[in-house]
Amino acid sequence: MIKFFRRIRQQLLTENKFSKYLLYAIGEIVLVVIGILIALQINNWNEQRKTNLKEQTLLTALRQEFIHNRKELQAVIEINRNNVEAAGEFASILSPKKTNLSDREIAQYWDKAFRQEAIYRPSLGVLNEAINSGNLSIVRNNELRNILSSFDAELQQLRKQEETVFDFRLECYRSLRNSGNFRKILDNLKDTETWFKLSSSPFENSNKVLLQSERFENDIVLFIGISVFLENNFLIPLKNRMSESIQILNAEINK
Repeated sequence: MIKFFRRIRQQLLTENKFSKYLLYAIGEIVLVVIGILIALQINNWNEQRKTNLKEQTLLTALRQEFIHNRKELQAVIEINRNNVEAAGEFASILSPKKTNLSDREIAQYWDKAFRQEAIYRPSLGVLNEAINSGNLSIVRNNELRNILSSFDAELQQLRKQEETVFDFRLECYRSLRNSGNFRKILDNLKDTETWFKLSSSPFENSNKVLLQSERFENDIVLFIGISVFLENNFLIPLKNRMSESIQILNAEINK
């Protein structure tokens, strides 16, 4: 092909057709430029195709991670709700008057209210890798990219609130330590596999005194209130944000 064009140029020069040669040379330059532009366009298209495939792979992995984490979050919400309900039942039996409840019944109320902590620790391997590697920039949807980049900040706020709930939960344990007998709680839960086993307490004091403690009433009411606040202002909004993210991911995958 190159020899063909060279032959034409030489023929035009030998025939002294300079004007035609000039037009031909310009045309040849234009063809070369067009060829270069086409090659660049093909290269750009190929690179964009690779980037799009990489984005689709990332979005698919993020969707799987978010679906799993939303399921885990719902489990934490259920634990928190059970804690609130059980603590409310516990609070309802508190009274300055003497009670007919046995130590075993009191232990069961305690166990239901304070056995589990509502702590959310999602798996964020895909999201963290995308952020740390800079791959989050390949996500073309601006709304989704903003949600993903701000997810860690939301988790930090949630963890602070979880710490507050833990502090009030700990205050309930301190009330039991100061006014009751924690070993008697364990004595009456020996058939509960989640509790470790100890020999019976040699002390005669009953945990019924805990039910007459105004301090314990304050502690358990505060625990209930802050747990409700945790769900309404942190857990539910986070779940909604995750559901929104999953919807956007579904729309963006194979778009």
